[in-house]
Amino acid sequence: MPPIETLLLAASILLLSSAVQSVIGFAFNLLAVPLLIWSGLSLAQAVALTSVPILVQVSIATWKLRADVPWREVLPASLIRFVTLPVGISLLYLINSYDPGTVKQFVGAILLLILAAQHWIHITPRPRLHPAWDLLAFGLSGIMLGMIAMGSPPVVLWLMARDLSVLNTRAFMAALFLMAAPVQLGLLYWKLGDEVADFFLYGLLMTPLVIAGSLAGIRLGNRLDRERLRRLILFFLFLTGLASLLGPWLR
Repeated sequence: MPPIETLLLAASILLLSSAVQSVIGFAFNLLAVPLLIWSGLSLAQAVALTSVPILVQVSIATWKLRADVPWREVLPASLIRFVTLPVGISLLYLINSYDPGTVKQFVGAILLLILAAQHWIHITPRPRLHPAWDLLAFGLSGIMLGMIAMGSPPVVLWLMARDLSVLNTRAFMAALFLMAAPVQLGLLYWKLGDEVADFFLYGLLMTPLVIAGSLAGIRLGNRLDRERLRRLILFFLFLTGLASLLGPWLR
């Protein structure tokens, strides 16, 4: 069992990350995973800790939006992710064996690449995409989900290229991650066993905090300038990624 101070810090990070997610619509794991690693957890433990609350959240969201889930789109996308998710878990197992400084640098570099892609890539929506784009987006998403629990950026870019309604988009994301979550948790336990088992339980116990953070984020976003908050949060994410990348020299 990690020190109680580490668990309390991890709980605070999940609370903050869920509030950020509600304010800007994404970034739960983009923020939580790097900060959890900084708090002293391994990459595998950080991924395990965040995966259970996400499973609960997407289960609730999928149920609420069940009438708007485009299952004809979700099912083939999920099949692609099922194929590549084990690749990501294997990469997680490999990366997790490196020293903490190297892991921080790797996570920081991935975070900066994600932020750059979201800032610089602009796509014109269309009714259909070539199947090759589906394979690329959801294949990469499966790898990133397994490797670092950040499978949403490729999916977000794919959704930006589709002219789905807001409700269909939200329902698609929720159902897609609900389909993958049990497979991800099973592969994590199979590959990393005792290192992550307790953190599944910790994640479940911290789920009420994640829900509370989500509700607080909604209220905050309604009261303050949402666009200004979004820019501030993205800047903080950038600093987090940069600090992780430059960690050995910042020490």
